[in-house]
Amino acid sequence: MPQEDYLRRSPVRFDDANYQACYEYWLELKGARPSPRWGEWDWLELPVELIPYFLVVDVKQEPRDFIYRFWGTALVTMHGVDFTNQSISVIRSPVTAQSTAEQYEDVVKHHEAIGSAYKVQAGEHGLPYVQTSLRMPFSDDGDSVTQIATYCDWSRDLEKIRDDHIREYGDPAG
Repeated sequence: MPQEDYLRRSPVRFDDANYQACYEYWLELKGARPSPRWGEWDWLELPVELIPYFLVVDVKQEPRDFIYRFWGTALVTMHGVDFTNQSISVIRSPVTAQSTAEQYEDVVKHHEAIGSAYKVQAGEHGLPYVQTSLRMPFSDDGDSVTQIATYCDWSRDLEKIRDDHIREYGDPAG
């Protein structure tokens, strides 16, 4: 089985305890349904140190778009920007924006939690950083995916990625 299929189809096999905690909590909420409602998610059920590494998008059906509902503070530090309430189309790196949209579409299409190798790259020629992400669907109507929560711990490379983004796009703080 190709590595990408293994990751996409087997989020339960993440070796990291933090990914396991997120995935098991999502499984508990969903029960026998394809996915839980977003209103059932309780951040306080997770270890607090994981929350900065989360992002949540609202899935807009027509025309398809993904709008950031929640953008964790570790992501603000890494990117130098808070994308809360903005479309993924505002992501500055076309490589990252395309990869992100494709992964969200995969979650919507399959209506299941998906693990994947996630790449962040500052600009077209920036050094790519790869990390595993866990994307978990939610459905407020019981039928279509209306939100996707993602856990991706970038702590190992956070400062290097932030520095690359500052070099490529400038420092938004100054």
